[in-house]
Amino acid sequence: MLQLLSMTLAFDDTRFFGSVMFTNPTRPNHKPSVILIDHADEAPWFRLNNVDPDARDPSDPAMAEADRIMRFILTWAPERLGRTRPDPQQH
Repeated sequence: MLQLLSMTLAFDDTRFFGSVMFTNPTRPNHKPSVILIDHADEAPWFRLNNVDPDARDPSDPAMAEADRIMRFILTWAPERLGRTRPDPQQH
Protein backbone atom coordinates (compact mmCIF):
# COMPACT_ATOMS: atom_id res chain seq x y z
CA MET A 1 0.00 0.00 0.00
CA LEU A 2 1.39 3.40 -0.99
CA GLN A 3 0.46 6.82 0.25
CA LEU A 4 1.00 9.93 -1.87
CA LEU A 5 3.48 12.17 -0.10
CA SER A 6 3.85 14.93 -2.69
CA MET A 7 3.37 15.69 -6.36
CA THR A 8 4.93 18.57 -8.24
CA LEU A 9 4.22 19.38 -11.87
CA ALA A 10 5.34 22.36 -13.92
CA PHE A 11 4.94 23.24 -17.57
CA ASP A 12 5.96 25.75 -20.19
CA ASP A 13 4.47 26.26 -23.65
CA THR A 14 5.60 22.90 -24.99
CA ARG A 15 6.37 20.43 -22.21
CA PHE A 16 5.73 19.47 -18.61
CA PHE A 17 7.86 17.82 -15.96
CA GLY A 18 7.79 17.04 -12.27
CA SER A 19 7.97 14.35 -9.65
CA VAL A 20 5.78 12.31 -7.39
CA MET A 21 6.76 10.84 -4.03
CA PHE A 22 5.13 7.97 -2.22
CA THR A 23 5.66 6.54 1.24
CA ASN A 24 4.73 3.10 2.42
CA PRO A 25 2.87 3.34 5.75
CA THR A 26 3.74 -0.28 6.53
CA ARG A 27 7.45 0.61 6.25
CA PRO A 28 7.78 3.98 7.99
CA ASN A 29 11.60 3.82 8.20
CA HIS A 30 12.17 3.32 4.45
CA LYS A 31 13.00 6.23 2.16
CA PRO A 32 10.08 7.48 0.04
CA SER A 33 9.79 6.24 -3.55
CA VAL A 34 10.47 9.09 -5.98
CA ILE A 35 9.29 8.98 -9.59
CA LEU A 36 10.38 11.65 -12.09
CA ILE A 37 7.86 12.71 -14.73
CA ASP A 38 8.86 14.11 -18.11
CA HIS A 39 7.00 15.12 -21.24
CA ALA A 40 6.99 12.76 -24.23
CA ASP A 41 6.05 13.58 -27.82
CA GLU A 42 3.88 10.49 -28.28
CA ALA A 43 1.19 8.67 -26.31
CA PRO A 44 0.84 8.40 -23.39
CA TRP A 45 2.57 11.86 -23.52
CA PHE A 46 4.78 11.30 -20.49
CA ARG A 47 7.78 9.25 -19.36
CA LEU A 48 8.42 7.99 -15.85
CA ASN A 49 11.77 7.28 -14.24
CA ASN A 50 12.20 5.80 -10.80
CA VAL A 51 15.19 7.36 -9.01
CA ASP A 52 15.75 3.99 -7.30
CA PRO A 53 17.84 2.01 -9.81
CA ASP A 54 16.53 -1.26 -8.37
CA ALA A 55 12.88 -0.36 -8.99
CA ARG A 56 12.72 0.68 -12.66
CA ASP A 57 10.30 -2.08 -13.57
CA PRO A 58 6.96 -0.56 -14.71
CA SER A 59 5.17 -3.02 -12.43
CA ASP A 60 6.90 -1.52 -9.38
CA PRO A 61 4.05 -0.21 -7.18
CA ALA A 62 5.31 3.41 -7.22
CA MET A 63 5.79 3.37 -11.01
CA ALA A 64 2.34 1.84 -11.53
CA GLU A 65 0.68 4.39 -9.25
CA ALA A 66 2.50 7.33 -10.89
CA ASP A 67 1.37 6.01 -14.29
CA ARG A 68 -2.23 5.78 -13.07
CA ILE A 69 -2.14 9.34 -11.68
CA MET A 70 -0.66 10.82 -14.87
CA ARG A 71 -3.18 9.03 -17.11
CA PHE A 72 -5.98 10.34 -14.88
CA ILE A 73 -4.68 13.92 -15.07
CA LEU A 74 -4.17 13.80 -18.84
CA THR A 75 -7.65 12.34 -19.35
CA TRP A 76 -9.69 14.44 -16.94
CA ALA A 77 -7.70 17.63 -16.31
CA PRO A 78 -5.10 18.11 -19.06
CA GLU A 79 -5.37 21.89 -18.74
CA ARG A 80 -3.56 21.51 -15.41
CA LEU A 81 -0.48 20.62 -17.49
CA GLY A 82 -1.06 23.18 -20.20
CA ARG A 83 -2.54 20.51 -22.48
CA THR A 84 -5.86 20.32 -24.30
CA ARG A 85 -8.37 17.53 -24.03
CA PRO A 86 -7.93 14.78 -26.62
CA ASP A 87 -10.25 15.02 -29.59
CA PRO A 88 -12.72 12.12 -29.30
CA GLN A 89 -12.94 11.99 -33.11
CA GLN A 90 -9.28 10.87 -33.29
CA HIS A 91 -9.90 7.65 -31.31
